[in-house]
Amino acid sequence: MEKHVEDTVAGGTWIFLGSRAVSLTGFVFWLVVARVAGVESVGIASAVMSSALMASTLVSAGMNIAVIREVASKGARAFIASLTLASVASMVAASLSILLVHGLGYDHLIPIASLLAILYVVSIPVLYSLIGMERFRSYFTATLAGSIAKLSVGATLAALGLGVLAPLLGYLAHPITASLVALTYLTSLQIPRTRPRREDLRSVAVLTLSNYPFMFSSQLLTMLNIYMYAYLVRETASTGVLYIAMMITLAIMAIPFSFLNAALSVGIRRNVDVYVESLRIGLALTTPVVALVLAMPKTILELINPELISGVNTLRILLLSIIPSSTLMTLITKLNHEGETLKLTVIGTSLLLVLIVLMIPLTKLLRDEGAALAFLAANTLLMLVTIRYLPNAVKNVGILWSTHLSLALLSYLALVNEFFMSIIAVTVSATILLASKIIMLNEINQILKMILKVIFHSKVER
Repeated sequence: MEKHVEDTVAGGTWIFLGSRAVSLTGFVFWLVVARVAGVESVGIASAVMSSALMASTLVSAGMNIAVIREVASKGARAFIASLTLASVASMVAASLSILLVHGLGYDHLIPIASLLAILYVVSIPVLYSLIGMERFRSYFTATLAGSIAKLSVGATLAALGLGVLAPLLGYLAHPITASLVALTYLTSLQIPRTRPRREDLRSVAVLTLSNYPFMFSSQLLTMLNIYMYAYLVRETASTGVLYIAMMITLAIMAIPFSFLNAALSVGIRRNVDVYVESLRIGLALTTPVVALVLAMPKTILELINPELISGVNTLRILLLSIIPSSTLMTLITKLNHEGETLKLTVIGTSLLLVLIVLMIPLTKLLRDEGAALAFLAANTLLMLVTIRYLPNAVKNVGILWSTHLSLALLSYLALVNEFFMSIIAVTVSATILLASKIIMLNEINQILKMILKVIFHSKVER
């Protein structure tokens, strides 16, 4: 395995661990706050927090990948430019959050929601600049510190009886702490205090806008899907099924996406094309996990909540979207490296439009399964149209996606219980991976050793 591929895997591991830290501490956070502060406080806080997140996403979708690309290419100059643009965008986000929270009737919480929106947007260039500079471990440390701060502040204030303020102030602690830790690392790099250049501002802005449709689809699409679905169907239980199924899918999808984020930084800084290799390794590591979940969706959903069992097929359908979505993300990453802003805009806009067009009829006809089918169909259609730009990925994507489809069908028709089905599915997926030489045993051993070394014996970044 070449050095730049090794470094991509190592960097992707840190990024993935950061995302899992956010998810895990977030789960514990809501569990503790709900028990101590009460369900009503959690309900209000989650509505206000969602409004702030919605506002920040509306103005900043696409900025994260633009920051990685530009900082990897230009260094400190791009950081200054992206921070300047984020500061302006954060004011717009704050204004939007005021409207959204006012619409909910929680005017007394508008100041906190506005501050949340501002901090979410400003933290993007601060955190993602670390990835752009290949400071992957520093990114993980900053993200972990923010997550721990959120949990600590929220739980402490809830115990002190602050009610709805406890979770909101806990959420404020996350971007504040993460940004301060990230800035500590960035300061050590001796970033010059200069005014941003016009060409740098323009470059970051153009890339952000070019990536906006696709990232809007991948970031906001979760909320858009859920909100649109809830509006069309108006069934709380069914909406919850769709949400949980999507969260499971996105958690697995984080594996190849993390490698691709690291690949963008490594690829630009070293002028190498590591994107298809990152996709190969990411999907190879993801496939046994997908096989396991495809084989026992009922058991997994039942462990979360017995009322979610009706979403078995919805989960199966969404899992089949992992390869199309990851392949599209590979192309998006490669086009960012090449600066193909027009192609980025066309692909992202097409994905978003196709999804919205399919969502309405399929949801009305098949409810949560229809929404999942719309998500799968939109990503699949765009993948089939654009994969010609990734000729070296066609064979592996074809083999792995055929494997996922076959396992989904086998699981659906299986007469054996899910435990035995899981053994069969994982064995079949591993056999296909090795027999097709998508990944080799010595390569798996090398990757596992590398990941363990990254976690337990990582050197301090210079």
